Amino acid sequence: MARARKSLSQEANKSEIELTPLIDAVFLLLIFFMTTTVFVNATQLRIELPEAANYDRLEAQKKLNLRVSAEGTLELNGNLVSMGALRSFLESEKMRTGSSTLIITADEDTPHGFVIDAMEVAVLAGVEKIDVETQEPPKNQKET
Repeated sequence: MARARKSLSQEANKSEIELTPLIDAVFLLLIFFMTTTVFVNATQLRIELPEAANYDRLEAQKKLNLRVSAEGTLELNGNLVSMGALRSFLESEKMRTGSSTLIITADEDTPHGFVIDAMEVAVLAGVEKIDVETQEPPKNQKET
């Protein structure tokens, strides 16, 4: 009977699962997925800003951000909108954020008509201040 107990305890010790290979495989999968992940930009529109000699940085507050692509596509706070729906989106975002300042970020190749139309709609939606975002010119370039 003592031998039977001894053999049962020895069999119990032999049936343990080795976790080391499992942990190694999980770490290899983690490294694989970390290195192959593609990071997506937060915005959908690709915009190249025009340069301005009198460049002022905007303070980082919660504001209404309108991006206008060279083709006239509009994006308000990360949501694609049409020119017809811009006013209602501006009004709802204005209520949500509590801000009455609109920052327009337009591509340097955007026709002025798109930007002017967006400004007019913003004024109709009750926006009190409109800023146009530009970028600082390179330091090695002469100011004209």
